[in-house]
Amino acid sequence: MARRHVDEPIDVGPFTLRGRVYLPAHQPGLAAGGQVTDQYIAYHRQRARAGAAMQVTGATPVAPSAEWADICLWNIDESIVPGYQRLAAAVHEEGGRMIAQLAHPGPTEVEGVEVLGASRDFSEVSRQVAVAATTAQLDRIVDEYTRAADRCRRGELDGVEISMAHGLLLAAFLSPLTNHRDDEYGGDFARRLAYPLRVLDAVRQALGPEQALGVRLGADDLVPGGLRPDEAGRVAAAIEDRIDYLSVMVGNNNRLESRTRHWPPTPARPGLFRSVVRTVRNHVNAVPVAGVGRILTLDLAEDMIASGDADMVGMVRAQIADPALLPMSRSGRESDVRPCVGANVCVNSLMLRRPLTCMINPDVATSVDDTEADPLDGMRVVVVGGGPAGLEAARRAARRGAWVALLERRTVLGGRMAQWGQAPSRQEFSKWIRWQQQQLRGMDVDIHLGVTADAARVLSFGPDVVVVATGAPAVPVDLPTDGSVEVLSADAVFARGAASGRVIVHDAVGDLDGALIADFLDASRCDAVLTTSRIHVGEGEGTNTLVPMLRHLADRDIPTIERVRPVGIDDGRVRLEGVFGGPDQWIRADVLVGWAGGDPDTSLIGELRAAGVEALAIGDQLRPRRVTDATADAKRMADNLRPPTTPPGPQPEESRA
Repeated sequence: MARRHVDEPIDVGPFTLRGRVYLPAHQPGLAAGGQVTDQYIAYHRQRARAGAAMQVTGATPVAPSAEWADICLWNIDESIVPGYQRLAAAVHEEGGRMIAQLAHPGPTEVEGVEVLGASRDFSEVSRQVAVAATTAQLDRIVDEYTRAADRCRRGELDGVEISMAHGLLLAAFLSPLTNHRDDEYGGDFARRLAYPLRVLDAVRQALGPEQALGVRLGADDLVPGGLRPDEAGRVAAAIEDRIDYLSVMVGNNNRLESRTRHWPPTPARPGLFRSVVRTVRNHVNAVPVAGVGRILTLDLAEDMIASGDADMVGMVRAQIADPALLPMSRSGRESDVRPCVGANVCVNSLMLRRPLTCMINPDVATSVDDTEADPLDGMRVVVVGGGPAGLEAARRAARRGAWVALLERRTVLGGRMAQWGQAPSRQEFSKWIRWQQQQLRGMDVDIHLGVTADAARVLSFGPDVVVVATGAPAVPVDLPTDGSVEVLSADAVFARGAASGRVIVHDAVGDLDGALIADFLDASRCDAVLTTSRIHVGEGEGTNTLVPMLRHLADRDIPTIERVRPVGIDDGRVRLEGVFGGPDQWIRADVLVGWAGGDPDTSLIGELRAAGVEALAIGDQLRPRRVTDATADAKRMADNLRPPTTPPGPQPEESRA
């Protein structure tokens, strides 16, 4: 195989990196009290071992910050230095390079008296008003950057990346959207650049010649009146003689939709910011320029570099979903890479200041591979239910060497996740289901589709343990009706494959389930209307997936009615009562589809336990929740399996190959 561009070394300041794919700045959420933890080190060690050329910490405040409290590193005093040294040593042992991103939140700060910007600004996200920083405050912040950079140097890291992105303090000075000063730090292009240059010069002096200095540059505010790629290219040209590399990003964290667009969920196209990176790179001659943004495969990274869009490529979410992406892709095993499907559970959890979570990789917070557990040779495991919990349980048990049979009553695998994957906005979910099917077949899991798994059938396999992952059927809709409007559950709609006429989808839960049902029905050419009894559509959903879904619903012209509940059907109309009062509304409809969550049938568990078989409930069978919980349940179950203490009996006839 010809050597690929992604595998070529590249010089970054004083270092030569071993390749061109790296792990850009992001918060793994594994710090504690602002300090490096063993979990934080394990996370970065695992990805360095997999071949990441360079890794960058998440934005690390140079002054105390409420925005980055709890689960983020703080570089505000000497206590960070020993942790940096441990982190650097771990990454260096695996042949990688470790960089710290330093930042001041500025106008993105969420509380306190020092919510500072270049000028007054209001955050749509935190609902805070930022005030213009005084010259005395700006002088102090330069000193804070200087001392933080020196701690990075003494922490034996390989360098520093300065954040000038996402609407943080330095980005606020660069953007005409947020800089309206009339002093030496505002006005024309040169004066807007003056303060960021001052910080760069101070950091460079503190680092010395043996550490690299990079910049993450926000190249597009994604807001009218903000910084645009061509002007960002001028910024890049003005700073390249002071830095060793440039990482290009987009978005402004003080504008609600802009914030969600810079780390977009599915169905945003992979590599969607490559044209922005190319625009900036066209202005730069002396330093490598890195591109990021839903780069999900090594092939896409190769194409971006080969085409001249970027010199390096950063991959975060794809390496969260599968930390072995690089070595497997390089060895021709691309189909074995667990695919990132853009659910953005990772982003939503971090925005809630929780440790990093992944819907499809429940190992992400521990960075421990499940093959490191004791083998289960000789164990017979029967998994009932082929939804996310059952698929993950079967895969993990088989990886540890158990003989596994999987029984599913439908003729397809995937459970409710396969249902949601029929909505246009979530079609990428099918990639993970196909990946699971491939993995199970490769491990000779005995898959039975279209079968009813009663106790007798399950016991005929002679199991040592049975994992019950049969999910939770949708709760039926119950309201007075004259029969003039057809009433269906969500399961019935997906089983039928469509509905006709005007369809009201009512969501009583408040996540995105109702929106996905409406999205699916709209694609089947129904006249869908989404109603909810919650305060607003997707009330309980994370911001990063809620905002794009609201945009998607608007783009599809799917109307929404909020704070109502159906209370009756009469003469082809659904009567909607206001949750907080007000007059009733009557909406004409042909079909009403209700979503109020699921209700598990636990009878099989009881029958199996009565027969003396160890039966374990996971996923919605245990309690209706989300896919992330289902895969986490499967991990915990599989991690706790122990091989049988007695030799296995004769293999039942029915399960023999």
